Amino acid sequence: MRQAPFHRHDKLAFAKAVLNSASNLRFGPEVGVGTIRRDAPVLKSWLDEVKAMAADIRTVSSSGDVPAKVFHADARSVTHLLAPASVDAVITSPPYPNEKDYTRTTRLESVLLGFIRTREDLRALKQNLVRSNTRSIYKKDDDDLWVADHKEIQAIAERFESRRIELGKTSGFERLYARVTKLYFGGMARHLADMRLVLRPGAHLAYVVGDQASYLRVMIRTGEILADIAKSLGCELESIDLFRTRLSTATREQLREEVVALRWPG
Repeated sequence: MRQAPFHRHDKLAFAKAVLNSASNLRFGPEVGVGTIRRDAPVLKSWLDEVKAMAADIRTVSSSGDVPAKVFHADARSVTHLLAPASVDAVITSPPYPNEKDYTRTTRLESVLLGFIRTREDLRALKQNLVRSNTRSIYKKDDDDLWVADHKEIQAIAERFESRRIELGKTSGFERLYARVTKLYFGGMARHLADMRLVLRPGAHLAYVVGDQASYLRVMIRTGEILADIAKSLGCELESIDLFRTRLSTATREQLREEVVALRWPG
């Protein structure tokens, strides 16, 4: 029953069970169809998820209530949500500039949970995200204006075009590699610029980002560029720490995933 006190919890457990135990989805690294199941223990998987959720609640029940707020909003525009000088810390892992469409990766549970019902719902969701892949770009996007004078970003965009022409790549997606890179870093610049108004003096920020080479094997040092953008907006760079390395499917090189640690002096 929809009015039952734990209806939404049960629905969330169902979505997780379907995704992980009962669907034909495969992640590697993009979402696709894997081995087709003849049958799946949906009810048992769902009950296991409900039990796990209950166990988690029991584990933290002795800690008391901790107030929390969740905003369904665009991270590039936060000043209408948060009070001035109200944030002490930011810890997040934004998307990287690559061809991973996160709305596609989470499409099944988004539909099951009712977040997406129509093509218009999907479009609205994508338009509130930092642009990081060619499937989420729209004609009116203009975040690239924020980095129009950033020499390294512009140079990377020019290398994309030169490489694309050299390889004879003519698809619509490949033509957008330069644009999506500028929109991505422009979106991050817009986010950091807006955050300045809600950060307290001395606030600390940590961004987990990774290098990329999936676009025509042109290297993007995401952490270094993001740190440079942050410094240009008044943040202090405390460190760029290696978090882990991962294998590039395009170049077979080990790419760095880093934590860019910043401080807002106020």
